[in-house]
Amino acid sequence: MCEGARTDVGPLSRFAGVEARLGFGAWAVGGTGWGAAGAEGERAAAIRHAVERGVSFFDTAPTYGAGESERLLGRVLKADRERVAIATKVGPRDEPRGSLEASLRRLDTDYVDIVQLHETLERWEWQLEKLHALQLAGKALAVGLCNATHGQLERALTLAPLATYQAPYSLFDRDVEERDLPLCRARGLAFLAYRPLAAGLLTGKYEAPPQFADGDHRQRIYWFKGKEFERRRRVIERLRPIAQREGRSLIGLALGWLCARPGVSIVLVGAKNAAQVDETFVPDPRPLTPDTCRAIDAIVADVFRPATGTPQLGDAARTWGERERFIAARLDGTTRYEAIAAEWTDRGDQPMSAAQVKVFVDQLVEQGLVD
Repeated sequence: MCEGARTDVGPLSRFAGVEARLGFGAWAVGGTGWGAAGAEGERAAAIRHAVERGVSFFDTAPTYGAGESERLLGRVLKADRERVAIATKVGPRDEPRGSLEASLRRLDTDYVDIVQLHETLERWEWQLEKLHALQLAGKALAVGLCNATHGQLERALTLAPLATYQAPYSLFDRDVEERDLPLCRARGLAFLAYRPLAAGLLTGKYEAPPQFADGDHRQRIYWFKGKEFERRRRVIERLRPIAQREGRSLIGLALGWLCARPGVSIVLVGAKNAAQVDETFVPDPRPLTPDTCRAIDAIVADVFRPATGTPQLGDAARTWGERERFIAARLDGTTRYEAIAAEWTDRGDQPMSAAQVKVFVDQLVEQGLVD
């Protein structure tokens, strides 16, 4: 955390301090969305083994396996309830009290450590105020927010005493570095990083674009196909010697990079069985040294160099929509795609992500409009 940021995050101070820790992301143990579910006993063993490995923070949601993730956590963690933190969520269109009370029944607990608003859609401000009321009623120790824009996060801080903010963050996907993470550091919010292994890509096991089974949410993720897969694969191959030099797996390298980022409090990693827990939850997830982090950042920057528009780009863009013209005007070979997306999102219009910029630039490459 940056100088001046508070390190005591209220009731979470036992679980989220100055140094980043690994937490258990419980989507996969819900049994849906991540390929073959695996036997319930295997998924329960993953949770149990994580506790044995010293994991004390578990993040879930009602939508993970249609409540199965919460039910499984409630059963397995019951004997350890006072030694672990459980965070769950309320969906963007759910009635907050009914949703949280149903989660508490499935989790077999009187309270959760954090209740988070999963997304900021219509009426999100009203929902956040209701979550604060549930905190005051003792059903949650703290309130958190997930997947918001920078402007929404700033607004949320005026509505409720937020303790946490959760968003995707990995050495590939760095949108939060532009606005959200600095705000969390400045305001003392514990930052929860999810998808730290790029939905499994940073395990290094995919040499070619994978074919996921029906129902696996990764079918829809753009980096498992096309030019983006090839760029990320090139980065991963260049990371292998660094991992070997550091005496780590690729997983350990990616998590160590995140643990070294200023302001990151908890890195959420999933597992479906005990073997995956052993792969991921090392007892000492040491942050990488600054020199190693700089070496990784240099590789990523080299492979993901911003495109430069050709002389023909300006003429072609005159007939495009406002978002496309906005991106095209900033393709100068130096401006990071995350910065382009953040600048657009600051306007308060439909949010933009670096992923959307990348996909659009790949289309421009095919048309010969950028170098």
